[in-house]
Amino acid sequence: MTSRRKLARRAPVCSLTAILWIAFGLSLTSVIVTVLYLPTLRSQPAERKKQELKPDVVEDWDGNVLLDQMTDQTHISVGGWWVPHVRWEEEVSCTVGGRSLCQKVLSVMCKADSVRAVYQYLPIRPDTDIKTIYFSARSAAVDLQSVDSVHDADYSAIAMVKFDDGSHQTLRLDFPSGSHPFIAAENDMGVPNNQKVVSVLVMLFCHGYMGLVKFTDIILKPVGALLSPVSATKPTFHYEHIFNATFTEYKEDTVTLVTQVSMDRIAMLDRIIRHWDGPMAVALYVPTTSQKPDTNHDWKRYYINKKLRHPKFRTFCSVLAVYANVVNDEYPINYLRNLALRMVKSKYVFLLDADFIPSPNFQDNFCVYPRVLINDQSDPTDRTAYVVPAFEFLEEQEDQPPPQDKEALKQQIFADDANILPFRSVESPESHRPTDYQRWYAEEQVYPVSTYQDKFEPYLVLRMSPSLPLYDERFSGYGMNKVTHTMELLAAGYQFLVLPNVWAIHVPHRSTSSNIQFLQKPLQRLHNRATRFEFVADIMRKYQVGPCSTKPKR
Repeated sequence: MTSRRKLARRAPVCSLTAILWIAFGLSLTSVIVTVLYLPTLRSQPAERKKQELKPDVVEDWDGNVLLDQMTDQTHISVGGWWVPHVRWEEEVSCTVGGRSLCQKVLSVMCKADSVRAVYQYLPIRPDTDIKTIYFSARSAAVDLQSVDSVHDADYSAIAMVKFDDGSHQTLRLDFPSGSHPFIAAENDMGVPNNQKVVSVLVMLFCHGYMGLVKFTDIILKPVGALLSPVSATKPTFHYEHIFNATFTEYKEDTVTLVTQVSMDRIAMLDRIIRHWDGPMAVALYVPTTSQKPDTNHDWKRYYINKKLRHPKFRTFCSVLAVYANVVNDEYPINYLRNLALRMVKSKYVFLLDADFIPSPNFQDNFCVYPRVLINDQSDPTDRTAYVVPAFEFLEEQEDQPPPQDKEALKQQIFADDANILPFRSVESPESHRPTDYQRWYAEEQVYPVSTYQDKFEPYLVLRMSPSLPLYDERFSGYGMNKVTHTMELLAAGYQFLVLPNVWAIHVPHRSTSSNIQFLQKPLQRLHNRATRFEFVADIMRKYQVGPCSTKPKR
């Protein structure tokens, strides 16, 4: 328990000036790489046939568009290898395949019950006519053994090629288990004449094995590649208001809690409403078991009204029901969040998931800070993102009430039999590390987030305005849906300030089927990461960040 708590509180310190210099250096590197690669790429015949892609021909074609560096995760970028949570090691080897040249090697210890993966994303300009794509890699393994309980173990490199009609093809390079030195694998594909390539996502991974794997010489060679926008598709569902809040006594700093939840977890709303001291806006997703479009919603309305019987619901809560079309619809999490946001009438919103309990007296403890920090309360362009520190119960609390003040919270965190820790401090420490919990325990004033991480996904209080970025609705189901919103707020110029006297605590519950599939299905994770990289490329262009900037040079 003690080691978990220590791990949760380590926070790197990095100045904003250093971050800007790092961003400039990587941006300059990306420009140099583009300048070096592009003439070579464009010099190749566009009609090169698939059968001509022999190893000796490709060896002479200096057109690998993948970078061998790791992404600097303290800023927004799509360049280089990006690691979600489990760290991959970098090393330089001068003995790969008996060659005399030294090369970068990426390695990771595989774990049977999770996907250990690293990704690199390449958006393609729409005017680039790609006819063929060549993909190759070399990999070694040390004592790599499968586990009997996992029947779909994988040790591979995959390139997912996405087309302009939304379809995709994959190039796979599979490697054997056991122990072996670096061995090569290659694959190639021809692009159908009626399709355009919009992006390629490369994934190196292992799943269902125990042991060490290493990758090097990862090569992707299309004909021509530059950053391009990727159009977003939005979900379509039937929705209706179940009831609207009758609450009208909005004050200058009233905060509306905004959340979303599925019908099978509707009881969570009852728990929130008992602890929240203000208005709420809820988007409630109603799944179906129907294989065909389901329009029978009468009994669902009755069920919702029956479940939401607490008297505070009618007064303080606006509830909107979103009905699934068919049984296989993915949970449209960001679509739901945006619908809930559009119901808000107050100046401020608290963006929280339904499996959290907000701290007591949240409204009173929050309202003092905007007045202190903002001289002009009428300023609608306030770009402050107030971070609400997140914690978690290690076991579900049936009888014990949550801590009533900060001192009581700290006592439960530091007790010998502690049952509260910073949220996801072990599973994904970078998700909330920038909050700087160790400082928060002693702090009585707001303080800025000093180090951004591209996995940072805090729960936030924001000021409502027409310019407030909404959630990207390409994300559904599990993975990357909230962290991307934080990333866009950063790109849009928001300053992140941590609130010292409010918090939220996660209540444990059974994992959803989409969560389990995401953790154990490499291809599902691959598609999610592809959407993540498309999003990053889009906001880099939208906000003129890094090499995607088209601002004129001075």
